[in-house]
Amino acid sequence: MLDFHITHHAETRKQQRGFRNADIDLLLTLGEPYGCDGYRVSHRTARNEIGRLKAQIQQIERLAGSIAVVCEGSVVTVHHGENNKSNSRRRRGESRNGK
Repeated sequence: MLDFHITHHAETRKQQRGFRNADIDLLLTLGEPYGCDGYRVSHRTARNEIGRLKAQIQQIERLAGSIAVVCEGSVVTVHHGENNKSNSRRRRGESRNGK
């Protein structure tokens, strides 16, 4: 949780209203100032964040199995992983002919 102390009152209300600590973290992270001392996640902010996360999910799905080879702090090459069988052979140091 962020650097906020939850008062006894807030803890009680949180439980009564079905909020989790992670919900409060997100409210405080994404929220815009509301009133003199509150934070509110607007519907626009929620839509924008959901869109950003959906795009990130698509990127993760696209990259599943991909490999970036790094040597001495430099990316040497990147490639789409092959099938799981050839990837497991590569991790064990075997070639296609089993050696």
